Amino acid sequence: MNNLPATRSERWLLWMLIYGLLFSLLLLINRFVVIGQTFDIGFALRFVLLAFVVSGVVNGFGWLGAKYIWMITTLGLVIGLGLMYFYSARDLTGWEDLASILGLMEGLLIGFVVGVLVEGVYLIMKGRRRSNIK
Repeated sequence: MNNLPATRSERWLLWMLIYGLLFSLLLLINRFVVIGQTFDIGFALRFVLLAFVVSGVVNGFGWLGAKYIWMITTLGLVIGLGLMYFYSARDLTGWEDLASILGLMEGLLIGFVVGVLVEGVYLIMKGRRRSNIK
């Protein structure tokens, strides 16, 4: 976590943009290359919007200093992307697009919830240490 920008640093904006662009690219590759759907600007823009909303939320928590939420949610996102590509590669006769996006959302949601729990435990432990010092 030493490589992450400082709390409330302007570098988080750059991280958010790169995070959103990479996530958008991976979503678009899955939809239009791996699954093989014909290109549709409506779907493409929705995936870009989804990627940047997720990026804004995740990197917003990082900007606020909740680095455990950022780290564990990003790990959940990577696992979700792995699930998405795994389900897309299987022959699910038309359901691969739905199954893949549900796998992505499952990984992302579990990562976020676990990140919030870990961050909460960390803050409680940090508060106890401060109260024991006084």
